Amino acid sequence: MSPKSSEEKMLQSISEELGVPNLLEILSTTPMRRLQPVLIHAWRSRVAKKKATDLLTEYESKLEFFGTSSIEQNELFDFARMCYAAIPQNFDIVQMSPIAPVGLNAILSKISQDKTMSTIRGSEVVGDVTTQLALECAHRRKKDLLTESSGDVVSLCSSGRVLRLQPFDKNKGYMQHFNLFALCSGGVNPVGGFAMPWLQTHISILLDALQNLQKNGYKFKDLSVKVSDMRFFEQVASSLNIPLGEIPRHSLDEDFNVFREYQVKFPSEIDDVSALSSDDFLKNGLPDRTKHFSGLEKRIIKPLRSRYPGVRFCFDFTRICGLGYYPQLCFHIFANDQENRSVQLADGGAVDWLAKLLNNRKEAMVTSGIGSELIQKLFSPKGESD
Repeated sequence: MSPKSSEEKMLQSISEELGVPNLLEILSTTPMRRLQPVLIHAWRSRVAKKKATDLLTEYESKLEFFGTSSIEQNELFDFARMCYAAIPQNFDIVQMSPIAPVGLNAILSKISQDKTMSTIRGSEVVGDVTTQLALECAHRRKKDLLTESSGDVVSLCSSGRVLRLQPFDKNKGYMQHFNLFALCSGGVNPVGGFAMPWLQTHISILLDALQNLQKNGYKFKDLSVKVSDMRFFEQVASSLNIPLGEIPRHSLDEDFNVFREYQVKFPSEIDDVSALSSDDFLKNGLPDRTKHFSGLEKRIIKPLRSRYPGVRFCFDFTRICGLGYYPQLCFHIFANDQENRSVQLADGGAVDWLAKLLNNRKEAMVTSGIGSELIQKLFSPKGESD
């Protein structure tokens, strides 16, 4: 039996203080149809004792959760409009609900349920527009699979507000609740592969959106697109005994380089696969993957590089952000702000969510998103003058 964590010990202590030692088991296993009325009654009784002044006190004590954005609403709408101008006609623009089924992010993307606000009615406040779009995509694909449209790709786009419970660095422009502009494409995985052409499509759309913003005064210096294959990083970690369980805690540390930390003799980034040799793989106990990355370069990077000559495209072998979220190919888009600090603008990749939702391994999906408010704070003409 594994030792109890400090959280488990605390919860067990509370249960014993309340006189119900198995309270956690009861709450965890009781069917929602029986548990929900109890929870609703409990909160109704608590609310009956609150005063209007209590509401204001609570509001002011948690402004990071309840307060307004530092961006005016009309400016958020303008930002979304400029992004929507880059969306192709084969994408449906949808307005999603502010809630989703409880466990959406924990089940699909392996993000802790602690980082999402669960409700007593068996739902959760939206924490990620892309997972929410994945649900709608699965709903539509389920219908398509029963018709002659089974080969169609469902592509969706939405701009929505999300809430995250993990702490953020306010000094870097992050918030607990913020707007995300997201894309989702899902369909049957053909022999030639679904991920690479749709990754190229999503990157192209996002770069077009950034170009629209630039035309309206936004300033992005040194735009770069970094493509990664999380399967390769996991192979490196396995070969060199890098503890994968410890890596995610460094994902928000901009100065952490996993290859430098564990003395991996492999390039962190390359602009061209010709910079790799078979020795780079062999000295790390890995099979030569040059051909694999040459294929990625040919099918994803080269077409984009010719279309966007002012953007740097490269492979990033040290990406750790997204371990567990993206099982294979993914990308980041970066730019330098007015203080010459590298800022992540967009994120995307191939996910297995559609296959999970439909219980069908033949289904594939690519998602991506832009952190709307962060870009407005750090790159807009108004943000620059503030």
